[in-house]
Amino acid sequence: MAMMSATTRWLRLGALFAVVAMLVTACGPSGTSPSAVASAPASQAPTSEPPASEGPTGDLGTYKLGIFQDVETDNQWASADTSQNTVWNAYFLSPMTGSLYGTFMPGIEFGPVMADGDLQPTVAEGDKWIGTMKLRSGMLWSDGEPVTAADVAFTWHTVVSKDKGGVELLGPWQDFADEDVVDNVEATDDLTVKVTYNSQPGLAVWGPGTGVPQIPIMPEHYWKDIVADALTQDDPRTVLLAASGAEAPSLGATMFKDRQAGSFAASDPNPNYYDKGAEITSGGVTWTEGPYATAFQYTLYGGQDAAVLALANGEVDLLLNPLGMQRGFQDQVKENKDLTAIVNPTNGFRFLAFNHSRAPMSDHYFRDALTALIDKEFLTGNLLQGVAFPLYVILPEGNVNWYNKEVADQLATEGYAGLDTATRRKTALDLLTEGKYTWETAPTIDADGNFTPGSGIIGPDGKKIGTLRLISPTASYDPLRATAAAYIAGVAQDMGIDVVAVPTDFGKIIDIVFATNDKNEYTADYDMFILGYSLGSAAFPTFHCSFYCTTGDSNNTKYSSAAFDAAADTFNKAQTIEEAYNAMWEMEKLIAKDKPHVPLFDTGILEFYSNRVAYPFTDTLSGLQFINGNPSAVTAAK
Repeated sequence: MAMMSATTRWLRLGALFAVVAMLVTACGPSGTSPSAVASAPASQAPTSEPPASEGPTGDLGTYKLGIFQDVETDNQWASADTSQNTVWNAYFLSPMTGSLYGTFMPGIEFGPVMADGDLQPTVAEGDKWIGTMKLRSGMLWSDGEPVTAADVAFTWHTVVSKDKGGVELLGPWQDFADEDVVDNVEATDDLTVKVTYNSQPGLAVWGPGTGVPQIPIMPEHYWKDIVADALTQDDPRTVLLAASGAEAPSLGATMFKDRQAGSFAASDPNPNYYDKGAEITSGGVTWTEGPYATAFQYTLYGGQDAAVLALANGEVDLLLNPLGMQRGFQDQVKENKDLTAIVNPTNGFRFLAFNHSRAPMSDHYFRDALTALIDKEFLTGNLLQGVAFPLYVILPEGNVNWYNKEVADQLATEGYAGLDTATRRKTALDLLTEGKYTWETAPTIDADGNFTPGSGIIGPDGKKIGTLRLISPTASYDPLRATAAAYIAGVAQDMGIDVVAVPTDFGKIIDIVFATNDKNEYTADYDMFILGYSLGSAAFPTFHCSFYCTTGDSNNTKYSSAAFDAAADTFNKAQTIEEAYNAMWEMEKLIAKDKPHVPLFDTGILEFYSNRVAYPFTDTLSGLQFINGNPSAVTAAK
């Protein structure tokens, strides 16, 4: 349904980018806020008398969705691990799973999904803190087996590190498991989950953030023997992630049917979907859960031109793309009475990443100088022809409950916003000179402001830096990021820094920048890259620590800052929204200063769908793709 769980809370890289966060499309019994987050802004609460949406009419038949990268796995463990954590896998697999709690769209309201009642505060017991959650009774897996608290405990015990007896999964799984603060997860009876914490948990782990309440629940009766076998192997994580999940039972609105590499993926409606027939209210909209489709088809298209033609020909109902559709097709769609185009604000960002473990990217003078050279206004307004807007902070402006315009404007000024080209060059030259960089042929600016490019930059250690590779998606995958990479390489070369843009297949980029060694540590075998993230739950943005904490599960830039870690710790322990809000903006200030990521730009998300189908709502943060096309509630149009 229109429920977005923090399951992949932050990233879905594939989407914009690569994914570290995936969405779980599932539905809860209501969109009301739990008592644990009673201090949430009132604007998150649903209206008291929401209008009811139209009920389903006619035969929807197969709900046909277009995708632009292959679905590469049928294994839910892999889809939420860095191994296969792409948005394309999430589009297909997320509607098959569920969690106890989640965030409801379009209202961005945290509440119970598969849980019986609101999340209650934890209780102190000695030197521990105990959180208890109850599952709704009578829920079944798609194969008819009962859903129990043991499934939740099994999931947590599988995810955790090897020294605790687990497989040690990576990426978003680590955030759900929260081993640093969670001592144990156990089933005290068939419907009761007991979570033991080593200290009082904040809202980030017991509340609308990312923790055990939102962990994607896996079926113990299917995976138990597979996990047990994996744990006898030298590399249990690799073994588990390689296992087939095609026969694994489903919780959500859909269940696996087929997958043909390079062609399509298909699913069927789950007759045991836990919210089938439930009335859901969120953001002033009420609808009844289905699913109403008789089948779901995810067809792979080689490009947007072919996909839009297929949409016009009635071969597809909705085009899923975390990047949105290219503006050049918008007029074509608007002129077709059988099609609809919608635009929504996004919950993500596209960025330049520096490898903090490799010189010169490890030097703040170099990072500051290269950032000063990037005219984001020129990039977005001229080179990208106005389809994008510049960014100077990570937290998206579309997340209105968490955005701080005053601080964001301050950081934009400090981040070189609005400087002309001459001032940018002088600023960069001054920074590099102060940092003890020299050149074989130094760039110069004469008294009249005339600039002469340089070449052969030499580091503070006296050694020539040589060629630096800037990896980015290809123009066929994302022309915006490909253009940005070429532009950044050009302004760097003018300053005598030999940066070369290297267009690379999206999947290959993920393999490179998320590569790990045998200790599951990121190898960071790159200089710089451009990607993007779709940020998962907007109700409580927990992604900062994942990206930037020293031990963050997705900190592949090797950034490390004691000040940032302290701010993240304050955020994680916060008991109120206000405390978390203030700590989050301290983290934003440190990111702007230290530059593990330099936010570049984003776009509104443009989506196209056929008027053959109808949705309960289309005005929603990051669009219909953010809720995986809403397969549980899409109906046939009148």
